[in-house]
Amino acid sequence: MIINRKKIWELSWPIILANFSIPLVGLVDTLIMGHMPSSDYLAAVALGGIIFNFMYAGLNFLRMGTTGIIAQYHGQKNTEEIFLGLLRPIIIAIIIGITLYICKNIIFEISNYFFNPSEKIREFYKDYLFIRMIGLPFGLINIVFLGWYFGIQKTKFVMIQLFIINFTNIIFSIYFAVYLNFGISGVAIGSFISQICGFIISIYMYFIIANPNDFKKFKFKTFILTNKVLRIFNISKDLFIRTMFLVFAQAFLIKKSSDLGVNELASMEILLVLFSLCSYTIDAFAHSAETLVGNSIGSRNKKELKSSIYLTFEMAFLFSFFIAILLFSLRDLIIFSITDIEPLRKIIQDLWILVIITPPISVLAFQYDGIFVGSTLVKEMRNSIVISCLIFYIIIEFLINDIINLKYLYSCFLIFLILRGIILFLYNKRVYSLVDG
Repeated sequence: MIINRKKIWELSWPIILANFSIPLVGLVDTLIMGHMPSSDYLAAVALGGIIFNFMYAGLNFLRMGTTGIIAQYHGQKNTEEIFLGLLRPIIIAIIIGITLYICKNIIFEISNYFFNPSEKIREFYKDYLFIRMIGLPFGLINIVFLGWYFGIQKTKFVMIQLFIINFTNIIFSIYFAVYLNFGISGVAIGSFISQICGFIISIYMYFIIANPNDFKKFKFKTFILTNKVLRIFNISKDLFIRTMFLVFAQAFLIKKSSDLGVNELASMEILLVLFSLCSYTIDAFAHSAETLVGNSIGSRNKKELKSSIYLTFEMAFLFSFFIAILLFSLRDLIIFSITDIEPLRKIIQDLWILVIITPPISVLAFQYDGIFVGSTLVKEMRNSIVISCLIFYIIIEFLINDIINLKYLYSCFLIFLILRGIILFLYNKRVYSLVDG
């Protein structure tokens, strides 16, 4: 396979377009609930959003682990394991999804304990949570399919799947919540129907890509091979730990911001939303790195591996500077679109230089995440984020605690991102060692 900028762009542009559709879902849910008779509706959706973001983030190892494994099998042209490498994590996803659904009452009570919402919000939140939980097993299967599509370099299928999930979510949420007047339940119904739609299209696209005869070659003994199954769990374990530390870092920022005041808390949430929006686009090149690096390692082609790493880095950096220029040029438009509260506008304006430099600073961490996912060197990913998170915590809690402000807090978050990238860079030789031996 020839690795060049054209190839990387072919893999990346569908992901960029697909990722633009993701924030629209949350925006539409917010707009719908924001026009309900009480702010309690919006608060309940926000609470539900936190819980589901936490669950999907924690379980994203199903996607990342699948991508790395499948990309290597794809490089080896091992069609049997490409098929089984999809089936095994799907079974795991179904088991996890059903288990979490059965435990929905426990999840509800634990979240109520931590957030302590009012009785009215609690009622709305319960309806929202229980309905959306129906779609969780389908949502987790969709995550596995996403990883599989990345692994076999079918990023256009990723785009199709995400478009269908996100836009059916929007359409059904509006239909049930607004036109049928189901309120918050309508938004939840829209969410779980969209996951089912995503599942259906994933199955359909699988049969476009794969050979249906794969099922005829299925052997149960091969499916349950201990080493293959254990590899999934070993990868998943470390990726789960890595994700939990990432969630902790952002939660810690929110907690410290809330200690400063309401305006600071709201401003930090805006900063993190902007960070997420930037990461959606830059991550496209990290996803390309995942599949290209995995494929190169599977085929044991060092030249392709070097080209994959160098060129995805190059294009990610260039794209990050493009985003930075847009942020610089459109500052007032973006800020005024986000909020009409003057104190918040003033805070964000004062911190805008940090927003501008975030995309280029993030590239190192994002790209190395993609490289190490494709290499399935997940222990290194775990170590990098644990070390970075501990340093991040120590700086905030013990070094700047007495002089803490929003600028210092977000600057520490940028340091956290830089440290992640540097530590993974120090592990870089281990990636090349996978094709040297």
